[in-house]
Amino acid sequence: MLIFIPCLLAIASCKTTNTNASAAAPVNDTVSDYTNPKVSRDKELYAATKELVPVDTVYLAKDTLHILTKKILGCDADNFKLFWNGAMMKSLPPQTSVKLFQQVNTDCKVQHRFHLTYNITSLRLKNDTASFNTDSCLARTTVLRLGGYKEAVRYEY
Repeated sequence: MLIFIPCLLAIASCKTTNTNASAAAPVNDTVSDYTNPKVSRDKELYAATKELVPVDTVYLAKDTLHILTKKILGCDADNFKLFWNGAMMKSLPPQTSVKLFQQVNTDCKVQHRFHLTYNITSLRLKNDTASFNTDSCLARTTVLRLGGYKEAVRYEY
């Protein structure tokens, strides 16, 4: 009985706190688009695109190019397009450049980060235009440069 009384007092003196009421919900400011649209091939729009979207990270997962923007004014991931002029540089491995274009929605007054994905199979070098051995690993590689991003991405297919 002597042990029971101190245990009862210890239990009665414990306070419970509601942590859910005081904790703020985490803010998720990333808008993701996983629809994987293809790269648009358009020389005129590529040349006309002067404003570069600030990009934080670019990486590849198989045939999908992932682009993570910095925090920018925008509300809808559908307002982004990836353009290519169709040109390949004659180098080993071949190189090409693409530009990310954002159509600004004037009604949107919020800044978000965007995670955009694009299917880049159209950027593969066709075997019949290759001037080197198609069995080499260079025949299945294209170096991709995204306007506004500091590093090139190696696309191996």
